[in-house]
Amino acid sequence: MKYLFRLLLLLIPLAAVAQSSLPPCTPTGVKHMCFGKIEFKGGIDRTLEIYLDPWTYVGEFKDGKRNGLGTLTFTNSNSRYVGEWKDDQRHGQGTLTWQSTTMGEVPLVLLGLSEEAASTSIRGNTDVKYVGEWKNNQQNGRGTLTLTDGRKYVGNWVNAKRTFGTFIWPDGSKYVGEWKDDLRHGQGIQYLPNGSVRQSGNWRDGELVQSFAINTNRFSFNADSATPLIKPQSDPLKSERDRLAAEAESARKRQQELDQRLAHERAEKERLAAQVANQDSAPQRNSPLATGRNERRVALIVGNAKYAYNPLDNPVNDASDLDAALKSLGFKTALLRDATMAQVRNATRQFADDVATSDVALIFFAGHGIEARGRNYLIPVSADIKHEYELEDQAYDAGRWLDMLEDIKGTNKQRVNIVILDACRNNDLARGWRSSSRGLARMDAPTGTFIAFATAPGKVAMDGAKGQRNSPFTKNLLRAIQTPDVPIELMFKEVRRLVLEDTKNEQVPWDNSSLVGDFVFKKSR
Repeated sequence: MKYLFRLLLLLIPLAAVAQSSLPPCTPTGVKHMCFGKIEFKGGIDRTLEIYLDPWTYVGEFKDGKRNGLGTLTFTNSNSRYVGEWKDDQRHGQGTLTWQSTTMGEVPLVLLGLSEEAASTSIRGNTDVKYVGEWKNNQQNGRGTLTLTDGRKYVGNWVNAKRTFGTFIWPDGSKYVGEWKDDLRHGQGIQYLPNGSVRQSGNWRDGELVQSFAINTNRFSFNADSATPLIKPQSDPLKSERDRLAAEAESARKRQQELDQRLAHERAEKERLAAQVANQDSAPQRNSPLATGRNERRVALIVGNAKYAYNPLDNPVNDASDLDAALKSLGFKTALLRDATMAQVRNATRQFADDVATSDVALIFFAGHGIEARGRNYLIPVSADIKHEYELEDQAYDAGRWLDMLEDIKGTNKQRVNIVILDACRNNDLARGWRSSSRGLARMDAPTGTFIAFATAPGKVAMDGAKGQRNSPFTKNLLRAIQTPDVPIELMFKEVRRLVLEDTKNEQVPWDNSSLVGDFVFKKSR
């Protein structure tokens, strides 16, 4: 048995913690990268929506879920699963043993067995064992089912149903072939115990319906033993423990690096604050960029949520809240909610007139965005895009905003241009397109321009958890811009830190700056 040695430790209760490279789980808090125990006293399972008898799990945890190696035991029925887990589901190699005089004591879904398998193979047996592969809490892959009366199935499984394999009767006779809905169905051969062919051909619903000779090389009498079901391997328990320990060490190092970076940024913030204080105490020649005196600030803000496909919860909130925040900071704003392509184009044309006489021009977009052929396309709510070539007609190329800002020189040659895109939220639109990626592409900032993305190029940003008003990126942007006298580059470093903290390092905001001087959103009075 492939994982016999690997699973022995899991058959021992919590005393095994001392032998595990993972630390014991703490009594409180989320169980993560640790070895521990949980008990279910019996009642309704919210996931399966069925009544469950009491059970106990002893094993490994990650992110508050059963992950790694573990043992699940049902107290009343003596049913037990020993093996691998992923996100609270049996996933990988594992052994299920069911011992009971009454089938109804344990729901079939928890055994990973279909109704057909139970009715044709299990009822009447008091000792059933499955050894093999699991996926999504069901038998999937290669596996062996052994029954008390000596019957056995060795072969392939898909979603807890047999598909191709060998069924062996106690007298040694066998069926080798195809299955459907846990019945012999398709081509197959039934052998006598001595290996001679009894009958072969097409089967339907467990009965032979068309008899003809079949090549025994494909449906061999020894098919169940010709290829080992599970290949042995040397000391897999140690390698699995080492892998989990390495993950824990890697997470610790990432946190250490993050703490060091944040300490450096705090020191830099203090240095800049001291520099600002010194500048305030001495007369200097300051550009409008640094001082903000008499700045004319304009902003175009777009939030799209009501898509026909994959609608979002927060972009309109993000845009509305940023609109209010920027107004309080002296911006003249143009706000679009759930905008069509025509509305985005018209608003951009009108905004260009304001840009020409401004000192600071800001553009913000929240919603769906797609990268294709190196260009970033922002999706209007009116878009009906099925093919990649339709993007140019139905989606707005974010590069046009950069072109507009660069082309319009205006009255202030030192104008600050800011483009903020919270627009790489996950969607299925581009799945299968040859030239697209999951996130947005990198954009180079022309001179005097600052570009911020909600996440790194090629990655996907979060829309926000249920019940949250804003996305993680915009929530922390709204918080950071209210901090006075912080240059924009340093401010977005703080946004990055806060988003990393909120998303457990899964989302990393990214920016690209070619600003010459300093710009701050809020200045001390």
